[in-house]
Amino acid sequence: MSEEVTAEVTKEMLLTTPVGDEDLAAEMKRAGTPVGKPTLVLVAALLIAVSFGAGAWTHAATSGQSPARTQQAGGQPQGGLGRQGAGRGGTVGTVGTVARIDGGTVYVKTLQGNEVVVSTTDSTKVGLSKPGALADLAPGSSVTVQGTPGADGKVAAQSITQQPARGN
Repeated sequence: MSEEVTAEVTKEMLLTTPVGDEDLAAEMKRAGTPVGKPTLVLVAALLIAVSFGAGAWTHAATSGQSPARTQQAGGQPQGGLGRQGAGRGGTVGTVGTVARIDGGTVYVKTLQGNEVVVSTTDSTKVGLSKPGALADLAPGSSVTVQGTPGADGKVAAQSITQQPARGN
């Protein structure tokens, strides 16, 4: 058996004795190593995500109305690009099929199934493959209407253009 030597440790001895075999400067240098690769990858991914979000927000804040969300003549939103949208001088365009004609009023069924009431005047241009008249339109015809929306939801047509028949 070996003899155990027990010495009473005083506070002063504890404070003056080094913690390890190395000195404190080397210990602090080792503890202050730079961040690891996983941390750098996470920071880069976070920066990319924040940049993307800021770009999307900036685009939304500085661009006009989204093309996928246009307004119908009656003020109801209608989804889809090119089906109906604002034109020059406050006009709107409507694409659909002539449902019926009643005097100077044309009822157009849109691609979404909504019915748009289109009022015409003698100055409304009706275009087919050649210039035409209101009487040249027939129910079932695909048309594009350019006009000004009224407060009552009707479109005052400036022009109606019949589209070529589409093969289904």
